[in-house]
Amino acid sequence: MPPPPTALARLSAAGFSLVEVVLAVGIMALGVVTILGLLPHGLEMSRKTANEMAEARIIEHIVGEMQSTEWQALNTYGQQTRYFDDQGLELPNLNSAESRFALNYVVRVEVPALDVRLPTNSASTPIDQNLRRVTIRMVAAPLPDFNFNSTTSGVPVKTFTQLIANMSPAVNLP
Repeated sequence: MPPPPTALARLSAAGFSLVEVVLAVGIMALGVVTILGLLPHGLEMSRKTANEMAEARIIEHIVGEMQSTEWQALNTYGQQTRYFDDQGLELPNLNSAESRFALNYVVRVEVPALDVRLPTNSASTPIDQNLRRVTIRMVAAPLPDFNFNSTTSGVPVKTFTQLIANMSPAVNLP
């Protein structure tokens, strides 16, 4: 027995029309394209953040090491070149292929002679004997033989300067 005409009319009206389906797919495609357009920006921000965290870890490691070094040993420190991976962990040497492959940062650490003068109202401020300047120059590139003295390399060099204090126990205080 055929369904009554009112039920047949309700069955045909219950589905989606072609226009409605095309509009829904178009709106969904617009949303997906917008989200995919943001993906490269998000990846770039993630990469920059990871680099900044590794650089901060390297600086913190070096400054902490300098701070815990015997104060008199800093007089003969001079400058050293050190190597770090993408996480900011120091590579002990570059003798193995694995270490050379992991190299991401080349760092030059310099401890110049005592040269820190604290600001005062006096015209002749003496050099502070309990503060040392540590200069850290960093290249975010796997170039183990990088020449930090050359200004024409085309590779950006970041320079960080920190002051470290003499933390050894004071002697002969009144």
